[in-house]
This record gives sequence, structure tokens and C-alpha cells, in this order.
Amino acid sequence: MSDAIERRLAAILSADAVGYSRLMGRDDEATVRALGAHRRRIERLIETFRGRLVDAPGDNLLAEFPSALGSARCAIEIQRAIAQENEALEAERRMLFRIGIHVGDVIVEDGRIYGDGVNIAARLEGLAEPGGICVSDVLYQQVRGKLDLPVFDLGEQALKNIEARVRAHKIVLGAGAAGAGFARAAAPAETTPVARPSLAVLPFVNMSGDRAEAYFVDGVFEDVMTELARIPGLFVVGWGAMNTYRENTTSPREVARELGVRYVLEGTVRKEERRARITARLVEGASGRLIWAERYDRELDDVFAVQDEIVTEVVTALDVRLVGGGDAWTARKHLRNPQAIGLLYRGMDLMNRMNREDMRQARALFEEVIRIEPDSPFGYIDAAWSHYFDVERGWSEDPEASLACMAERANSGLGKGDVSGYATLMLGQMHLIRREHDEALVLSERALAERPSCQGAYGLKANILNYCGRPEEAIPLAKQAIRLTPVAPPFYPEVLTAACYLSGSLEEAIESAHATLALAPDNVNVRLILAAALVETGRKEAAQAVVRDILTFEPHFSLARFAATQPYRDSEPLDRMLASLRSAGFADGGTTPRAAVFPLSPSRQRVASRPRL
Repeated sequence: MSDAIERRLAAILSADAVGYSRLMGRDDEATVRALGAHRRRIERLIETFRGRLVDAPGDNLLAEFPSALGSARCAIEIQRAIAQENEALEAERRMLFRIGIHVGDVIVEDGRIYGDGVNIAARLEGLAEPGGICVSDVLYQQVRGKLDLPVFDLGEQALKNIEARVRAHKIVLGAGAAGAGFARAAAPAETTPVARPSLAVLPFVNMSGDRAEAYFVDGVFEDVMTELARIPGLFVVGWGAMNTYRENTTSPREVARELGVRYVLEGTVRKEERRARITARLVEGASGRLIWAERYDRELDDVFAVQDEIVTEVVTALDVRLVGGGDAWTARKHLRNPQAIGLLYRGMDLMNRMNREDMRQARALFEEVIRIEPDSPFGYIDAAWSHYFDVERGWSEDPEASLACMAERANSGLGKGDVSGYATLMLGQMHLIRREHDEALVLSERALAERPSCQGAYGLKANILNYCGRPEEAIPLAKQAIRLTPVAPPFYPEVLTAACYLSGSLEEAIESAHATLALAPDNVNVRLILAAALVETGRKEAAQAVVRDILTFEPHFSLARFAATQPYRDSEPLDRMLASLRSAGFADGGTTPRAAVFPLSPSRQRVASRPRL
């Protein structure tokens, strides 16, 4: 190995095949052939644009370029070539790639490259749509005006394991754009909406006829966009792109088609003397159907207070309608500090990724919510959830201490007048971990009876039923939890995946697993179910590929440790899963380990026996 280490500035391109495990599960030989053909095509294009292929592990590719423009043009040609190849294939056989590009400093050692520049490119790739390209603002500034395609500002993004937020842009592929470079195309090709709810906010229209009132109109528009961009699970087209629609008569349907979004929000503002009337309308892009509309009439005693009030009401309505369901309304109603709401949402987004490091960071944010709003139950409840998942996923080094923290935070939430209903459900899950199945069921049924519109009550009762050996009953409950939440946290689809597997509906389990992993790629539990189901449907090589993925996420994963965290009433379902996972390539195992039972202290026993919502 050479001792020479070189640093240089480079444009880094990261590409990844979408749904590779799913394609392998359908037809592994055809998938390997297709990947090989695409890889050879991509390598030729990298060479054409004077780049260098650095690495190609599995279904990933990493390349560096001396030119930012060359990397962008190469990415565009890669996506066009693959799209052309896919035209001749049936939809289920098409292989799409995501591409991320960043310009940054890299360390070069023995031909490989390292550093934050590489990591940022990889994270940007994860933000790209299937068949799409996502670039950093650093790269965008170097190629601006030099490509005949539109780009849309995605705003600042919090990227995993990257300390500073990174501004990102989406290149829209299709016919060449009219005008200069990255300006909005006059007639761009249709783009595919992103999987999560996607929204474009048109500049609000000033109906007052007085240009002096434009500051108030623009303030409402910009504040609405800023607050919507903070909602995890909602894709909002950036401010720069939407400003091109100012003084424009494009209809919401046309805007949705041009930007590849599912919804468009439009609004008007009429301000006269000391009164203001603001209207907001949410339109479904494909059909033009009106989804939601509201009118706000206010006295302008304090212009900025009124502006903040209306922005809060609009954002809350859209959060409930498009993303969070009833939970969003409850949280926004009872958390009065905007900073606390932002911290809570950031923590929830991290917690839903279901990996150890993100869970730790989420807990720190929830504790900060408690510091800012100590009389609200929400920080306590979500902090308790983070301790629960530490135990349930086997991440805790001291499960008894984690359960004690979970109970303390849940009971604090109860003491603060819990309005979410989750404290009771939390205590039910605690009984489940302790193998007290009957007590867990009683609490879940009570929570469901008292809050029949709460998605958590359905999802968590389904989780308990899975471990009680009643997965057939869990399936409709898990589906209802997903139905009640426009953007369901990955935990609910995970419960559905487990229920399908445990009930013997293996193809449904495999399909559900792939859908869940699209939301939470790091979810090891879902990958374990997927691997077991693939083995049991005769697709052992695909299962082995999933096992390799698991060991990439968690190199020290232990099958015995996983088994110890699974509180099944009857060991038969777990024994079946473990046998399949050993067949898929896990070496450790043996008989089903008996997990420790964590006794309730007298004080916690009293509180847990009389929960309230």
C-alpha cells in the first residue's frame, strides 16, 4: 500500500439502482444481466466526459470528474440512456437509478476517494427521485446557465451524518428548456411526482390593487413556504423556482405537471385599511380537484401577529391533510412555541428512520422540547418512545435502565395531562416487552376505545397482536393505522409486513417490506422479515443479498441478540423466522434465546395499572 495521500477538489457523482433487492427477488439472473449492461453503459459515459470510475460495489457507482459541468452533463446522459433502454421493457422490469453530485475536497489514497465531499454526494443521491438527479448548491453555482434544462431549488436539507445543512437542487430531465440554462422551461416535459406528498406554493395574489401592500402579501407567501418546508415527509418546491410563477397565469394543473408535484396551494390577499381577507386553496394537480379551502378575515391590530396566526392555521391544516393526520393537529394545538414544534418534528423524522444513531439524536431533540415547554406532554412522550425503541431493537446496553427511563418519561407525560393518548399505548408496549401480553392487550384496547380516530391506537394494538400469535387480526388494524396517516411513519408498515409474514401471506409480506424500505432503508427488522420470506418462497439467493445489506448497516448484528428482543407469547413463529434467517446466511443461532423479563417496580406497577388518555 502506498503511503502517498493526495488532496484535490473534484466533482463527485454517486449513483444507485432503485429497488435492486425487489428486482433480484423477481428474477435474479435478469437483474444481474441488466445491472451489468447499465454499468458498462455508465462507465463509457464517465470516460466520455473525462471522469474516472472510482468504485462500483453492488448496485452503486462512485465517480469523480475534474469538471463540475462534465459531471452534470454525464449524469444527464446517463439518465437519458437508461430511460431509452427502459422504454422497451415492461414496467416491473425497468431499472432506474438515482444520482447525486457535489463539488468538494476529497482525499485520494490508492485510487480511492474519501471525505465529506463523497458523503454529501451519496446523501444527495438519496434525495433524488428514481431516474432523477440531485445536485448541491456548490455544483449548481458552477454550471448555472450552461445547461438547457430547468432546475428547482429544494431548499436546505439536513443530511445524515453531515453537520451543516446542504442546499440542494433537482435537475428536471426532458426536452430542452427554452431560454438560458436553468431558467424555468417554457414547455418542460412532465416529471414524475416524488413518492411522498409533494407541493408547490404559488405566490399569493395581491387583490388590493395597491402595490404598497405587496410586503404583506409576500410575507404571507414566504412564511407559509418556510413553515411547510419544515414538515418531515412533505416535499415542497423551493422558493426560487416558485418565484418564476409570479405575475403568471399558469393554472394549478399546469404547474403540477411542469414541476412534477401532486398538489398546488394558491392564495389571495385583500388588505383594506385595517382589515385583511386571505383565502387559500389546495388543488390536486392531476384532476384539478379542490381538496381544501379556507378564508380568513382579520382585524389588523397587529399586522405581524395576524400574519403569524394565519400562517399557523394554513400550515396546520395542510400538515393534517397531507402528512400527519390528527396527531399533527393535536401537537400544533398544544405546543405553543414554534421552536418546540420544529424540534419535535425534526426529532420525529430522525426517530422514524429506525437506526441507532438517529434515535440517539432524536432523543436529544425531544429533551430540548421538554426544556422549552416543560408543561407540555409531547416532549416526554416522544422521549419515552426513543427509549422503547432502544430496548425493542436491541440497541440498549442496559435494557432495564432504558425501560426505567421510558416509564419515567411516559408517566411524566401522563402527569402533564397527556392529550395524545400515546402514554397509555406506551405503557402497553412496556408490558409487551416484559412478556405481560394480557396486560398489554388490555391497555391497547382501552386506548383504541377512547381514541378510535388515533392511528397509533390501531398500529400499536396490531403490534401487540402480532406478538400474541394473532397476526390475522393485526392486518386490518395496521392497514387502518396507515390509512389514517397520510404519510405513515415506517413503524406502521413494518407492523403490517410482520403481520403478513406471520400469517403466511408471504408475497404480501415481501411487497410490504419493499414499500417500507423505500421509506426507511436502514430498517433492519423489515429486512430480516424480507430475508425470511424470500427463503420461504424459494428465493434463497435474493435472501442472501438482503442479509449482506443487513450486515452493511449493522456489521456486528447478532441473530441471538435480535431473538432476545422479540417478545412472542409462543416461540414457534420466532423459531420459524430464525431457521429461515440461518438458511439465508446468518451463522449464529441455536435454540430461541429466552429474553430477560424486566419486573415492574411497585411505583410503576401502580401507574401502569390505571393509565388514562
